[in-house]
Amino acid sequence: MRDIQPRTWKRLRLFLVLVAVAAFVCLLPSRFTTPARVLFHGAVGPIESGAFRAAGNGLAASGTLTEMFLKEDRQRALALEVGRLRNENAALADVAQRLEQALASVQKLTLRDRPFRAVHAAVTSYDASGVRRSVTVAAGTGDGVGRGMAATAQGALVGVVKEAGISQSRVVLITDLDSAVPCRLSRTRTLCILQGTGGDSCLADWLDRDSLVESGDLIVTAALRADPQSELHIPDGLPAATVLRAERDRMRPLFMAVEAAPRVNLDRLEGVEVLVPEDR
Repeated sequence: MRDIQPRTWKRLRLFLVLVAVAAFVCLLPSRFTTPARVLFHGAVGPIESGAFRAAGNGLAASGTLTEMFLKEDRQRALALEVGRLRNENAALADVAQRLEQALASVQKLTLRDRPFRAVHAAVTSYDASGVRRSVTVAAGTGDGVGRGMAATAQGALVGVVKEAGISQSRVVLITDLDSAVPCRLSRTRTLCILQGTGGDSCLADWLDRDSLVESGDLIVTAALRADPQSELHIPDGLPAATVLRAERDRMRPLFMAVEAAPRVNLDRLEGVEVLVPEDR
């Protein structure tokens, strides 16, 4: 014991004293320790309650954020589904109108459109140049995709395949400055060319001044196959755009100036369905 250093000896004595005091307090009758316990709980109780309340608020806040994100995802999915159903309804309405006209004219109805199959392709990149509007998709000749095929989203035309590689293809959107797709007005069956502007809208070109075109008219694709060597392989009656504004063209008095908006938001494409003819 004499070899123990004075500081170590003091610490040992303090520890023994604390152990003795704790044992003494534990052996005391409850009537002596009750006031101390009441004081201890009164001092620590608010802190404990505050800690539990803060933890509960944190869990509630995290649950609210999770629910908010899930709600946004559900709303986005519902919006995409609504857009797809709206375009499908427009396509069905166009088919019904064609059938009504065929019956009214007592003509024999023949199906001239080739069957198509849809190849899903994810969008991998966007063209970021000023007036160019195109996307690169993860599908190519290995999937049957080729030049001139229609690319759709939510049941509406978004562009045409311009270049096709083995596993990737470049789709020129209908708003691109070089895009020109044969179309017609669904209501009046008047033919036109849906021309891109390089911005967010299109022009329905070559509609003469007597065309009965109005704001809200649906523009659908026209499968013109007069040229057998044409590279376009687009089905007939595919919804493409909606007329925004129609007025006399000041530069070309014999024609109408018609501005149209695509049926799909082309700035938020995540994937497309390329329509591949079955005979390929």
